Amino acid sequence: MIHGFTRVRLGFFLLFLFLISGCSEKFIYPEDERSQAEPVRSADWIAMLPEGETRRQVILGCTPCHQMGPPVAYRKSIEEWREVIARMKKTDDSLELNLIRLETEELAQWLTANAKMPKHGRYFETAKADIREYPAGAKTGFYHDMTVSGGRAWTADYFGNKLYGTDIESGAVESFDIPVTVEPGKPGGAHQIDTTRDGMIWMTFTKSEQVIRFDPGKKEFKVYSDFQKGANIQYFVMDAERYIHEDADGGIWMTNFSREFLTRLDPKTGKVSNFTTPRTTSLPEKGVHLYAAVADGQGNLWYTETHGNRLGMLDPKTGTAWEQDMEQKSVGPKRLAIDKDDVLWIPELATGKITVYDTRKRKVTDRIALPIPGDFPYGIRRNRYTGDFWITGSGSDSLYRLEPKTKQFTIYRLPRRGAYTRTVSFTENGDIWTNYASFPNAHTQMPFDASAVVRLRPQGK
Repeated sequence: MIHGFTRVRLGFFLLFLFLISGCSEKFIYPEDERSQAEPVRSADWIAMLPEGETRRQVILGCTPCHQMGPPVAYRKSIEEWREVIARMKKTDDSLELNLIRLETEELAQWLTANAKMPKHGRYFETAKADIREYPAGAKTGFYHDMTVSGGRAWTADYFGNKLYGTDIESGAVESFDIPVTVEPGKPGGAHQIDTTRDGMIWMTFTKSEQVIRFDPGKKEFKVYSDFQKGANIQYFVMDAERYIHEDADGGIWMTNFSREFLTRLDPKTGKVSNFTTPRTTSLPEKGVHLYAAVADGQGNLWYTETHGNRLGMLDPKTGTAWEQDMEQKSVGPKRLAIDKDDVLWIPELATGKITVYDTRKRKVTDRIALPIPGDFPYGIRRNRYTGDFWITGSGSDSLYRLEPKTKQFTIYRLPRRGAYTRTVSFTENGDIWTNYASFPNAHTQMPFDASAVVRLRPQGK
């Protein structure tokens, strides 16, 4: 079988076409009735692009914000591609993201020559689930992350500087003005939102360069502001239980998107300390993107450099760090997780694979391909209640469940086309939570009238 085709009667014929075409880098779509009924999704469009460095740079440059493919990919001429690429580069520059590395003309010519819209999507067996969408914040907002705490699903608006708490039973929404230090009308840049074990909600703000704690019981904020300007405070270091890591002295740690160091915050005193990581000389520092990090059982901090294409480890006891390249070029290691055996599960944004890395042996033990070709996994989260992993099928409108022992996937389709997701959260009753996190919302194929958090309740096994 090729690429997991499920119908044997098509297999040999498609294999023949595959071989005589001389185009082993592109995906071929079966013409069975079930696939013909499937809509074209972002992953389907990406799967049609030729594999190689340019395809990986397209994924690394565009998919950190939104899906590629429909509707943005309905472009037929080089002039149309030039216009949309120039607009995306302008946004990239204005937000100081440094994501798009290819030049406009080079990219426009490549997409004009290679971007093809398949006639239909591809059918995959999916598991049943009871799925409910909960409207939350304003449609004009951007909600990068979500978490569940105290019976509410929490999101924060990057541009509107508001915190929303959605009751996970009734759907009732509370909102709070976030006390970020920015000029009126300017974004604080709410990025990650997660919890410590005491149920406190913590948020990073990339534009106001602050970290803010919210007490959901007292409805009170505490603001921390002494972070390095221009570092673009990004992600909290997480532990195997999917909580924000707290070191032996109660400190919490963060990555910085635009600088090569990790930051420790003492929540009691407000003291901020920076710990330098090795310089990735192949890129300007702002383009390396030291992205996400997790803590192992000894308190070492393991981190990814998405565009630098590296995995690194910082020992907080000594303040020293080392890095190694990923096994292949430009795979885009993204939002990783760690298990109770100190094994890392690293999503490769640009390849649709999961690198499994044993931190004790310091070696890669496996690379697992997602079952849907062309998909790009933004993040992995470990379910503290079951030990399995949930992966965002950010290009396929899906969530994946991965059983770590068997390495078998279960696919759950979300109800909305263009369902771009970045994180997953869990509740003790078995519910899985995420949110739609496309920027801008117009890149979805079914735009919504408000921010939406999503509850997925698996049915059966």
